Amino acid sequence: MLAVALALAACHDGGAPAAQSAQSTQSAPLPQVSVTRPMSREVREQLDLSGTVAPSASVTLVARVQGVLKEIGFTDGAYVKQGQVLFRIEPDTYRAQLTYDQAALDNANQELVRQKQLTSDNATSESTLQKAQTTRDQALAKRDMSRINLNYTEIRAPFGGRIGARALDVGNLVGASDSTKLATLDRIQPVYVNFTLNERDANRIGIFTQPPRTVRVNVLGAAGGEGQGEDAALEFVDTRVDPDSGAVKLRADIVNQDAHLIPGMSVEVHIPAGAPHNVLLVPDTALLREQAGASVLTVNSAGVIEKRAVVTGGLYGSQRAVTSGLNASDQVVTGGALAVAPGAKVQVVAAAALGQS
Repeated sequence: MLAVALALAACHDGGAPAAQSAQSTQSAPLPQVSVTRPMSREVREQLDLSGTVAPSASVTLVARVQGVLKEIGFTDGAYVKQGQVLFRIEPDTYRAQLTYDQAALDNANQELVRQKQLTSDNATSESTLQKAQTTRDQALAKRDMSRINLNYTEIRAPFGGRIGARALDVGNLVGASDSTKLATLDRIQPVYVNFTLNERDANRIGIFTQPPRTVRVNVLGAAGGEGQGEDAALEFVDTRVDPDSGAVKLRADIVNQDAHLIPGMSVEVHIPAGAPHNVLLVPDTALLREQAGASVLTVNSAGVIEKRAVVTGGLYGSQRAVTSGLNASDQVVTGGALAVAPGAKVQVVAAAALGQS
């Protein structure tokens, strides 16, 4: 009887931890995920390309007369107006030369008038009159050249734009060489966006026959929310395909009203490539990209994670088009995906509960 009692006690004690473990497993909280349903929207297929911003006009300012740089009329990197004086090269010497040449021209004109009068009175020879005429013409040309050189002492902005850093400071001798570079002026309102398109896509969307009038431009790294970017007029399609790259060069013209686009900046260019049609959109961040292709995690009606292979389309703001693999009623995991795997049972919560914005 004592042996039976001890055996029963041992069985009772050994079963307690197992029961407690099962109870603990049943009470463990489920992983939490946030979900969204695919959004149906009418979109237009587009090609996503990379482009580079370039000034719509650019000029290198040089000294065309020799002299000491007396004045700089701008701040490095500033915006300047058309006609604004940017550099002044000592004008006094050229102003004095103009005065001298003007006086010589006046004397030559007087001598020519006198010789014409003498010729009419048969008091001088025809050769003397011709010499006076030649002297006057030479004096006139020299005066005009002096006037031109005096104008060159002031270098003005040929158009409004943004000017780079000055190459020389006040007091330097300029114009001693054939061309002394002083600064570079770029027109950035509007700006150009240069990009290329491969021959296959160019033919597919009819870029050579019926090119789109506008394209969409986004700055790299800018917020990708709905409505981001701005329209640019497609104003140039090259007349030939580059045989080396198999691509055609294109250029868009964008107003750049707030001057946020600067030359050399990289941008995204989106070209419409088809008629409007309805697609399902999901957040681009919800996609899992692997070597086998794109996929998403979904939560089925039993609250279990499933992995779905999908076929994706274009990017529209922060939303990615899914052309195959999803239904409008599916629950796509948008948060908490790193903590779960296919087959796991989860609890669906609001995005705010996971600390997402």
